Amino acid sequence: MAVTIRNLTSRPIYVPLHSGENLRLSPGGTSGSVDEVQVKGNATVEDLLKERMIAVETAAALSGRTKADAAGADGDTADSETRSRTRKKP
Repeated sequence: MAVTIRNLTSRPIYVPLHSGENLRLSPGGTSGSVDEVQVKGNATVEDLLKERMIAVETAAALSGRTKADAAGADGDTADSETRSRTRKKP
């Protein structure tokens, strides 16, 4: 199963994977799809999770969150830019 890693800090983070590669995550940035086997049992990833520096999310969790975020708090899907363009000026 694929996972996504999100940087929760205000500084760049390097996340080592089991394959020997490193992910560089910008502040607040998210990785692309990463195989779960790359992070499962990874001591550094576990330490970063304990320190709340990263979040590891499954694809199922991301798809549910994306739909909720797209709907907005009141179920309105229009963004603020669209709403501001449609308002009439006095």
